[in-house]
Amino acid sequence: MRKQLIGLFSGFPNRHFTEEIAARLKPELPVRKSLVFISAWPEEFERNDQDSDGMHAMFEEKNMPFEKHAVIDERTSPSEAKRLIEEASCIFLMGGNATAQMALIKEKDIADAIKDSDAVILGVSAGSMNLGKTTIDIWESMEPYEGLGMANITILSHFDTADEERHEKVLAASKIHPVCAMDDLSAIFVKEGRVDTVGTIHYVEDGNIRLLDADLVKELEQEEYRKVFDIIPEQFDKYRPKYSDELFSSLIDYAKVGPGTRVLEIGPGTGQATDPILRTGCEYHAIELGEHLYRKMKEKYGDLPNFHIVNDDFITHDFGEEKYDLIYSAATIQWIPEEIAYPKILSLLKPGGVLAMMLTSSEYRSNDEELYEKIQKLYDAYFKPDIPYTHGGFRYTAAPEYGYGEVEKREFFGKRTMNAEEYVAFSGTHCTHIVIPEPIRKKFFQGLHDAVEEAGGRIVFNDTYILYLTKKPD
Repeated sequence: MRKQLIGLFSGFPNRHFTEEIAARLKPELPVRKSLVFISAWPEEFERNDQDSDGMHAMFEEKNMPFEKHAVIDERTSPSEAKRLIEEASCIFLMGGNATAQMALIKEKDIADAIKDSDAVILGVSAGSMNLGKTTIDIWESMEPYEGLGMANITILSHFDTADEERHEKVLAASKIHPVCAMDDLSAIFVKEGRVDTVGTIHYVEDGNIRLLDADLVKELEQEEYRKVFDIIPEQFDKYRPKYSDELFSSLIDYAKVGPGTRVLEIGPGTGQATDPILRTGCEYHAIELGEHLYRKMKEKYGDLPNFHIVNDDFITHDFGEEKYDLIYSAATIQWIPEEIAYPKILSLLKPGGVLAMMLTSSEYRSNDEELYEKIQKLYDAYFKPDIPYTHGGFRYTAAPEYGYGEVEKREFFGKRTMNAEEYVAFSGTHCTHIVIPEPIRKKFFQGLHDAVEEAGGRIVFNDTYILYLTKKPD
């Protein structure tokens, strides 16, 4: 998940962008200093030079010339490759051999530089496949491998229903992982959780094929939306609220957490609910979907011997034979369908193990009715997120329906005071606020800032920290 545009293309047989694709790209590239290609034929230097010149000409033809362009292949040193990526206005993963391209990216050690880049990132054919989280190269091997994870979409390119061999391979791959099979001249664009498509694309799952329609695009958006916090790791770390010491004391006592206890946190973000559990000396494990949030967690806690984390999706991750005494979630479990979350957690808990789910409920109306009314008017005028939040229906008390014991609810209380800048920054960490499009978002946040300033420069929240506890039967 990122603020800049990701573009996934199947192919351009005549080496021309379509008008629709060019129109989508042009406003995303107001600055065109450097276009950097990453080869999928790393040792074919003459081919790479010709292809990079030809693909740059595609941009020139649509009035998007770059001041310079370069290609990363086996001639490029790791340090030079990193410099090129860091200076790029646009990074373009070329077509060819997908596994060879991924090997080149690893050899030159530029995967993190690509993920951290502010550039527009595009991929065609093999390149679009490698931009996904899960990649299947149907011509090399049906064994999935981990791509760059710039989008949670698995691409297969050059799809043609008349090509029987390719058609059969696509159907076989779809039984391993759902895929978007793209016709040439088609495109998928991803930005801040929003997904747009151009041309003919098929969605293939478990051997069943159908056109990628508006409803399926919405489903893809929800998958991307799950990573929406990953575009703001620093802001998320600084402004998301922590939980009360009393809540953690209660949880630690209830679950008997300490040295020798195996604990799993689902979706820790940047550690809003991590420190008190980690400090008990337990064997702490976490699984975090967001690449940048995962790296922030490694930065903060990676030196501690009892800290372990993986960057993956809880829904699909294979935990093997691992079992835990405590599995907990802080405002994360609602992003997982309960019919998946409850059974999978139950299977991962030891007999008598604890599931803990925590969240925060906040209100400020009782502290300043006038400020509340002003802010509500701003919401009425500007709160127009591009992507609906559909994850609010998780039933925290439904655990007994899935084989757990009775659920106990405990509440703890706190208070937060923020100035106008802090309140705006905190508001910008809400998933629904992140996906408000510009320029509406800027007007909305400015209005929130001004409302708090006019109210004396502060807003006071009364927080209720809610803890749900249940156990797997012995």
